[in-house]
Amino acid sequence: MTDYVWPNLEVEERVLSEIGAELVVAPDGDEDTLVALADGCDGILTCWAKTTQKVIESALPTLKVIVRYGVGLDNIDVAFATQKGIPVANVPDYCFVDVAEHTMALLLSFSHKITRFDRHIRGGNWGIQAGLPLRRLTGQTLGLIGFGQIAREVVPRAKAFGLQVVAYSRSLTPETAAEYGVEAVDLNTLLETSDFVSVHCPSTDETRGMINADALGRMKVTACLINTSRGNVIDEEALLSALEKNTLAGAALDVRCQEPAEAGDRLIQMDQVIHTPHSAFYSTESLIELPEKAALEVRRVLKGESLVHLVNPEYEANR
Repeated sequence: MTDYVWPNLEVEERVLSEIGAELVVAPDGDEDTLVALADGCDGILTCWAKTTQKVIESALPTLKVIVRYGVGLDNIDVAFATQKGIPVANVPDYCFVDVAEHTMALLLSFSHKITRFDRHIRGGNWGIQAGLPLRRLTGQTLGLIGFGQIAREVVPRAKAFGLQVVAYSRSLTPETAAEYGVEAVDLNTLLETSDFVSVHCPSTDETRGMINADALGRMKVTACLINTSRGNVIDEEALLSALEKNTLAGAALDVRCQEPAEAGDRLIQMDQVIHTPHSAFYSTESLIELPEKAALEVRRVLKGESLVHLVNPEYEANR
């Protein structure tokens, strides 16, 4: 196990001990540490630590599976694992509700200037002037970039606050959009018409940096950008520039390109930016689901069974 952020490993130890598997826990996520510990391992469980080519190579030839705690796979060298005939799995069916709730919390916090008012009051400034203007949500438009399970969970919550919802995804059809009560639009239309733009897509070659200067320039100057997906979907220099030039009203970020951000990070210093520490997935309930589902995937492979959420079926050709 490369890393984890929950209180203990009781769930994983229970699931794996049932087949006599020993859990080896890395003291830190440094590549050299993981390389040293991976030698002789049959499986790798990873949360956010980089599971690089070197780490995977160190576990060969005994390595049989790599499982990501969560959905995104950008911290795993999936291409190299596939080349070496190693199956990779993730846990895509947890925390949908949690991230959707967090998205709405960020949206509401920005809309009603909750964090800004809190900062000013703590600084000894009582009054509403720092947060004006304030607009009611009813009748405003939320644009969802990506329309997977999390975005679909956002929809009823947003509509309950009177928001109109539009969505963009390459695979989204008008029929599916109508089924969920949203309007399918192209990306430029979404950016140009939305009061809130919420990103819900994975980090891929296609999506990395997609929210760039051009995309930000298409957004309303009164709009807010919300990101609970992956930090590198946003060009952070372009975002900083837009905020400094007041061509964008603000941003609410649960994820960053570098986590934690460096000391003196300018986005963190900005009053119109809300930050949370990559915590959208976290709830008591989700942290019961996640470790069990991840550990069960490892156990399946060690027992000679099929993975439930295999992400690289082409690995078979290289075994």
